Amino acid sequence: MPSASRVQYELARIQTFFPALTALGNSLAAERPFDGLTVGLNMHLTTLTATLVRELVLGGGRFVVAAANPATTDGGVVEYLRDIGVEVHPGTGRSDAQTPVVAASPDLVGDVGFALGDAMIAAGIRPRHGLVEITGTGVARMRAQAAHGALDFPVLNINDGRLKKAIENRHGVGEGLWSAFTTLTGQHLAGRRVRVIGYGRVGAGVAGYAKSGGAVVEVVDRDPVRRLIARFDGHVPVAPDAATNPQVVVTASGARNALSLADIGRLPEDTVLINAGHNADEIDVTGLADEATEVDHIGPRVVRYRHPKGGHVVVLGGGSPLNIVMNAGSNEPVLLHFTLLALGMRWLLAEPRPNGEVRLPPSLEQDVARLWLPT
Repeated sequence: MPSASRVQYELARIQTFFPALTALGNSLAAERPFDGLTVGLNMHLTTLTATLVRELVLGGGRFVVAAANPATTDGGVVEYLRDIGVEVHPGTGRSDAQTPVVAASPDLVGDVGFALGDAMIAAGIRPRHGLVEITGTGVARMRAQAAHGALDFPVLNINDGRLKKAIENRHGVGEGLWSAFTTLTGQHLAGRRVRVIGYGRVGAGVAGYAKSGGAVVEVVDRDPVRRLIARFDGHVPVAPDAATNPQVVVTASGARNALSLADIGRLPEDTVLINAGHNADEIDVTGLADEATEVDHIGPRVVRYRHPKGGHVVVLGGGSPLNIVMNAGSNEPVLLHFTLLALGMRWLLAEPRPNGEVRLPPSLEQDVARLWLPT
C-alpha cells in the first residue's frame, strides 16, 4: 500500500473509534479561527499528528510544520500532509527542520520541547498570538528563556495540567513504551529486572506499567523525596551510584546523558536500553557508537553494541523516545492531549494574553473532558 494511502487508512480507523476528533474538526470548520494567520507547528510526524493537523486545517490559515525528530518522522505522514496542502519540513538533522518554519514568521505556534520557541527567539521573531507548549522539557526551556528576560510573548503551558499528568504521561507513555519493547524484542516483562531513571510523571507511568506486567522495578532518582514516593508506589528505590543488575534500563529524566557511557560500561551483559524522555540524548548513544568495538544491527531499530570495556548492550529506537518511534500503545491519551493543544491555540486567539508563561485555565481541560467522555 502506498505510504499516503496507508496513512489515510490509519486515519480512517482513528476517526471511527475516536469521534471526539471529528467533533473538534467540525467546530474549527464552523469558527475558522485561523483564517488569515500562519500557524507553525513543531511535532513528531506520526499518524497521530497527522490526525491532529487534518482537523486543525479545517480552521483556516496557512500551516507550516517542522519535524521534531527525524527518528520519529513517518515518511507517509509527510506525504499525506503535503497532499492536503500543508507545508512540511522533515529536515535531516536535530534542528534544521525548524529553520523554514521560523522564516515563515508564524503568528501562532504549537511546540514540543520548545525547539521552535527557542529558534524564534534566537532569530528575533515572535509569534504575535503566542505559543502552546506540550512537554515538560519544553516548559523547562521556556522558563530558562523567561529567567533571561527573553520571553516576550505568551506561552500556554498545557504540560502542567491535570490531564497530561494523569493520562498521557501515565497511560500513554507507560503502555506505549512496553508495547514497543515487546514488539522489538519478543520479551515479556514478567520476572524481569527493570531500572527506571527519573521518577517524574513519565517515569512513574513507565514504572507502574512495568510492575503491572510482572517486572521487578527499581527507581533511580537524585531526589530522595521521589525515591520515597517510588517506594510507596511499590518499587525499589535505588541511589544513583548504587550497583545493581538490571536487565532493562529506561531513561525518563529529561536530562542529557542521564545514562552516560561510564554508566553503560557497568551494566550486565546484553542489558536493553530504552529512552522514554522527549530528548534523544538521555542515553549517550553517540558516545557509545563512537567508542564501541562492535556494532550489530540485529533487527529494525535494534542495535547491539560492544562497549569498549568488553560487555554488550542493546539499544532500542536509537535512543529516541521509543513509544513515539514505534507509534506504539493506546492512541487515546495522545489524541486527547492533542485536542487540548488545538483548544489552547484557539483560546490564545480569543483575546490578548500576557507575555510569559500562561497557566492552563481549568475550563479548557473541562472542555476536553466533555468532548471525550461518552454521552
